[in-house]
Amino acid sequence: MKTLSIKRSLIFTLTLLMSSVSFSQDNSSPSLKGKNILYVYGGMKGHSPAESVDLFVPKLRAEGALVKVFDTLSVYSDEKLMAETDLIIQIWTLGQITEEQFKGLEKAVMNGTGLSGWHGGLGDAFRDNLNYQFMVGGQFVSHPGGKINHSIKIIDKNDPITNGIDDFDLKKTEQYYMLIDPNIKVLAISEFERESYEKPGKHENKVTGSTMPVVWKKNYGKGRVFYSSIGHNLTDFDVPEVMSLQMRGFRWAAEGKYRKKETTITPAYIK
Repeated sequence: MKTLSIKRSLIFTLTLLMSSVSFSQDNSSPSLKGKNILYVYGGMKGHSPAESVDLFVPKLRAEGALVKVFDTLSVYSDEKLMAETDLIIQIWTLGQITEEQFKGLEKAVMNGTGLSGWHGGLGDAFRDNLNYQFMVGGQFVSHPGGKINHSIKIIDKNDPITNGIDDFDLKKTEQYYMLIDPNIKVLAISEFERESYEKPGKHENKVTGSTMPVVWKKNYGKGRVFYSSIGHNLTDFDVPEVMSLQMRGFRWAAEGKYRKKETTITPAYIK
């Protein structure tokens, strides 16, 4: 009886340890270590796509990511490479994507590959492709006032991407006005607080009083999509909060194949 009691005690202890390990793995911080990342850049040069490679790729590799860099959208048609990819970082403003390229991109994301980017590199690409805009969760339409000072407010302080990050200010950069999916999980917003956003010789819509999502995340199939509209100037990333949000977003989006699907649908018009 004593031997049986010892065996039961050992089994109970091992069960607790295994449960503890499993819980730890499920709740550990997202990581880029060992993740396969495609960094795809191009399009309008005004958003510094090539220069962004020098800024971000070393940071990604420093965290242990395996990064491949491409300056062509044709990589989206490489089915084998896309299937092996954990995260696609796209910095490609405007331009056009072929049906074959989009289908390759969409299939990868639906199957768990993450998609992320910032400003026009993700939120102002392929304007003629509505399915692409649906996947991202929003589309640029204007930047009233041009390059202006404005504030960013964190509205979900409990999300791991924003936890510990306070509201912050941006200097002389574009404040995006976008058409957005009202069901995305919004993490940060900006408010159009100026009395007027009209510029000499150019009439702007009256947007004073508007509130606009700036940072959000969503699911698309099994894949995770993270977007921030900040980043017209690469110097925007000199603001610590901006860089932290972007890197945390990359880490989160890269985990679609490895973690349980989160609930990210948060209807804006239900109280």
